Amino acid sequence: MNAPGPIVLAPDERRLADLRQIERKLLWLSAWTIHNANHVRPNRDGLKVGGHQASCASVISIMTALYFDILRPQDRVAVKPHAGPVFHAINLLLGRQDSANMEGLRRMGGIQSYPSRTKDGPEVDFSTGSVGLGVALTSFAALMQDYVRLHGLDAGLPPGRHVAIAGDAELDEGNIYEALLEGWKHDVRNVWWVIDYNRQSLDSVVPDRLFGRIEGLFRDMGWHVVTLKYGRLLQAAFERPGGEALQRWIDDCPNSLYSALTFQGGAAWRVALLAEMGRDPGVRAILDPLQDDELATLMTNLGGHDVDYLIEQFRLADAAGDQPSCFIAYTVKGMGLPFAGHKDNHSGLMTRDQMEAFRAGMNIRPGHEWDVAEGLDLTPDAFQAVIDAAPFAAKLTPAGRRLASDMIHIPDRLPVGKLPGRKVSTQAGRSAAARASTPTWPGASSPPARMSPSAPVSALGSTAAACSTGTPATTCFVTASWPAPNAGAWRRPASISSWASPSRTCSCCWPPPGCSTA
Repeated sequence: MNAPGPIVLAPDERRLADLRQIERKLLWLSAWTIHNANHVRPNRDGLKVGGHQASCASVISIMTALYFDILRPQDRVAVKPHAGPVFHAINLLLGRQDSANMEGLRRMGGIQSYPSRTKDGPEVDFSTGSVGLGVALTSFAALMQDYVRLHGLDAGLPPGRHVAIAGDAELDEGNIYEALLEGWKHDVRNVWWVIDYNRQSLDSVVPDRLFGRIEGLFRDMGWHVVTLKYGRLLQAAFERPGGEALQRWIDDCPNSLYSALTFQGGAAWRVALLAEMGRDPGVRAILDPLQDDELATLMTNLGGHDVDYLIEQFRLADAAGDQPSCFIAYTVKGMGLPFAGHKDNHSGLMTRDQMEAFRAGMNIRPGHEWDVAEGLDLTPDAFQAVIDAAPFAAKLTPAGRRLASDMIHIPDRLPVGKLPGRKVSTQAGRSAAARASTPTWPGASSPPARMSPSAPVSALGSTAAACSTGTPATTCFVTASWPAPNAGAWRRPASISSWASPSRTCSCCWPPPGCSTA
């Protein structure tokens, strides 16, 4: 058997440069899709169409690393609702979406507000319009995958990983924690949750203390937790003299202040940093050589925006095995857009003037907004080769990633027995057919009308008992003693092995083993 080769943790420089071209294209396409729907296409009533440019921007690097390096065709992904335009832009690059649908964002026949299996087609693995629901679904889907595989129903397909790309505010939803508990109870495997921790939600800036508790909770549930806080630039700065003080300042900086400084830019960063650390020669040696825009780039170089660092950490987790993993990726909401970090950018839209400046920076010619390779440093053929090199671009089946199965015939009428003419509580928790097949219980002192054991048995399968009057083969009962003291002693086990005590009387599936008819 050949020994496994070394783990390559980071992409080579050429591939990394290509991935940054993809980042650039996804940022443009997601922002333009929303802008086009609100400011370009005809709008009869003038109402805002909506969309979340800032929420899309914060997750660009995460989705680039996943879809174009880490994911395989058999993996299934729940994309956070507000990143729907990024998801559709990825499929446009993969040839699985067309620009006409993207032009129709939130319009009849166009792409939906949030990823929808029903209306957006088979590339959507999980509908995520209800915040938090898609995240939890990945855990339960992983459990179902294990069931299908262990029962030989997987048709030989390779097992996949179930990945949720979650917004940090989705962790406010209670079903997230129900899913965590269920996953722990059943030892869930092959699940990744990647949290886009931009620290801003519709309601407010997320409190600083929240994720300290979140991290501990995941670990308590048996998850591997990776915090991706700083990118390569900041990591390198921290290694220099004065770097420890700089890191301590950022760690202690409240989320609200960090977001505000991000929006205000490099000059504001410089004033805030020098006000507290201006006398530290090491810090000055880091900051003084940088222009304002370079300083802003350094101070916003968070782990969730460094595709090289993201890929390294994802590959490490992949090599470690199938333990469920949570990645807390620090990001800036609106990264790369003119309102990055602004406290009200959740539903903010670029103005026409801002979009024109953004277009110029992206080198996009008017009329070429949907061209896949427009504005990039690669030719269309070269860029297509970059896309095709992604593992996720391969087909899982001849039909792509979509799986098919034979239809199950359902008759027009299902056989359901009649109720015996008595009132039954809706809390009984049993189907009408099950209740209809249950013998009545005349009273605590008399035997059931349809079965009558005449003597106790000392062990399962004993022939010391005789049963009178038949019971349908599908009906199964067990009593704790005879006569049973109350109706609650009756139950319907799954099999004879459900007998927990050898002292119970003969009352079992008809014809029961060791019993004969009277």
